[in-house]
Amino acid sequence: MALVESGNGDVKTEATVPYPRPLYAWYVVALLIVAYIVAFIDRGILALLIEPIKADLGLSDVQMAWLMGPAFGIFYATLGIPIGVLADRSNRRNIIVVGVALWSAATAACGLAANFLHLFVSRIMVGVGEATLSPSAYSMISDYFPRRTALKAIGLYTMGQSIGAGLAFLLGAQVVLWVTQAQGVVWPLVGELEPWQMTFVVVGLPGILLAVVMLTIREPLRRGFMTGGAVGVRKRLPVADTARFVLQRWRTFGAVFLGNSVITTIGYSYFWLPSMFQRTWGLDAATAGLYYGGVLAVFGPLGVITGARVSEVLYRRGRPDAPYLTFLASVLLALPFAILVPLAPGPLVAVALLCPAMFAMAMASASSSAAVVHVAPAEFRAQISALYLLVISLAGLFLGPTSVAMLTDYVFRDEALLRYSLLLVTVVVGSVGLVILLLGRTNYRRSAEEADAWHQP
Repeated sequence: MALVESGNGDVKTEATVPYPRPLYAWYVVALLIVAYIVAFIDRGILALLIEPIKADLGLSDVQMAWLMGPAFGIFYATLGIPIGVLADRSNRRNIIVVGVALWSAATAACGLAANFLHLFVSRIMVGVGEATLSPSAYSMISDYFPRRTALKAIGLYTMGQSIGAGLAFLLGAQVVLWVTQAQGVVWPLVGELEPWQMTFVVVGLPGILLAVVMLTIREPLRRGFMTGGAVGVRKRLPVADTARFVLQRWRTFGAVFLGNSVITTIGYSYFWLPSMFQRTWGLDAATAGLYYGGVLAVFGPLGVITGARVSEVLYRRGRPDAPYLTFLASVLLALPFAILVPLAPGPLVAVALLCPAMFAMAMASASSSAAVVHVAPAEFRAQISALYLLVISLAGLFLGPTSVAMLTDYVFRDEALLRYSLLLVTVVVGSVGLVILLLGRTNYRRSAEEADAWHQP
C-alpha cells in the first residue's frame, strides 16, 4: 500500500488522496500526445526526403539508413536510462520542457546541413532531446489516473507516434512537390536553402512554442510504490535496485521488451516503403508519401484507440494481464498482412494490405507500452520505461532501416529489389518475436497480479 506525505508532515494512504481532476488529467495527456506527434514528425520527416537528400548530397542507401537509424538512435536509446533515473527523482515536467526545446532546435539545424557529417550530428541532437519525453510521460500519466484508466491513457499517448509519422510523410509528400517546382529559396542570414532543407526548418521551429506551452503541466504526486513511501520525499534508490527488480522478473520484461522490438523493427523498416513504391511500381515520391502517410495517420490512431479500449475492457473483466493479451493478439493479426505488403502485385493492393497491418501494429505498440508500465512500481517506473525504450529503440532504429539497406546493397545488389529486403526482415524478426511472446504469457500474468497489490487501498 503506497503512502503519501502532505505538506504539514501528515502521512496518508494513497486511497485518501484524490487524483487530479479528470478534465485536467486528460488535458495533460492531450498535450503529451501533441508532443509525441511533434517528436515523430521531427524524427520521421527524413524518411520521405531520402531521394532529394541523396541527389543533393551524393549519399548512398546505407548512409541514409545511418541517418534514419543509428544517428538518431545512439543517444536516444542510451541516454534514456540516466534520464529515467532523473525522472524518478526530480521534476518530470521540466525534463520534458528542456527536451522538446532541444529536439526542435536540432531538427531546424538539419535544414542548415551541407554534408553527411552535419546531418549526422544534428540527428544525434534530435535523439538526445526526444530521449526525455516517453520515460517521463509514462511515469507522469500513471500518476494522473486510477490504475484501470491509466491503461487507456498510456495506450492513447502512443497514438502520437502514428499521427506524427503519418504527418511526417504527408508533409514530406508536399516537399517533394516543392522540389519539382522550386530551385531553392534565399533566407536571411543562412542564404539559399533547398526545399528539403526548408522542410526541416519549418517543422522544427514550432516545437519551441510547444516547449513553452508544456509549462502549463503540473508535476503530479507519485503513486503505486512497491513497499510504501512518501511522495513529498522522493525516493533515491540506487540504480542497482532497479536492475535487481528487473532481473528478478526477467521473463516478464524480456517478453514485453523483445516482443515490441519486433513491431518497432518492422515499423522502422517501413521507412523504406515510399522508396519501395517508387522503385517497384514507379510511383512518384509525392504519391508514395501520400499513400503511406494517409494510412499511418488514419489506421494508426484507430489501432491505438482499439488497443487501449480492449486492454481497459479486459482489465475491468478481471484479467490482470489485459495489456499483454491485447499485445499478443495484435502481433498475431499484424504479421500476415505485414508479410504480404512487399509481395503485393501493385501499389493499390499494397496500400490495401498496409491498412490492417498498420492498424494491428499500432494496436500492438499501444498495448505493449501499457503492459510495461502496468507492472512497474513507482520507485522505478521511469527507469524501467527508459530501459524498455532502450531495447526497442536499439532493435528498431539499428536493425530496421539498416538491415533493409544492407540486404539491398550487399545481398540483392539491386535497388529495385528493395521489396524483398523488407520481406526478409519482416519474416525473420516477426517469427522470433511471436515465439517469445507466446512463451512469456504465464510469467507476465504473475507479475501483473503482483503489481495489482501495490495499488490496493
